[in-house]
Amino acid sequence: MLDATHRSDLPNAPGVGYKPQHFAEILDSPAPVEWLEIHAENYMGLGGRPLAQLRHLAERFPISVHGVGLSIGGEGPLDCDHLARLKTLCDWLNPASFSEHLAWSSHESAFLNDLLPLAYTQDTVIRVADHIDQVQDVLGRKMLLENPSSYLAF
Repeated sequence: MLDATHRSDLPNAPGVGYKPQHFAEILDSPAPVEWLEIHAENYMGLGGRPLAQLRHLAERFPISVHGVGLSIGGEGPLDCDHLARLKTLCDWLNPASFSEHLAWSSHESAFLNDLLPLAYTQDTVIRVADHIDQVQDVLGRKMLLENPSSYLAF
């Protein structure tokens, strides 16, 4: 069970979504940026320039890791391989926060490359709560949820 008092360790200050093409500029002149957000899936590989740059940035800035691929609201089980790669990243980086979209993006073995809205049902609430518990148990940290995407009214 996670400590319910744990909150994000991000400063209450301006932060930006990090893009690799801005690496040098952020290091040369970071003001007023005080923290960075990265997409987890861009850094779940085994090495190379992205992880080297992230390592360097993490020495200077708190990092917020934002996932887009867990499919928290999906009907099927979470992808354990994806979750294991995410754990490896979070264990290595020890980010100030971790968040994910409250959406679904996969069905069976298909990844739909979109963040789809959830049905407003009791079954959805139970499934999402179970998925959140699984993620938090595996990562050993609280997960923040970004607003659900919705393209239509149910």
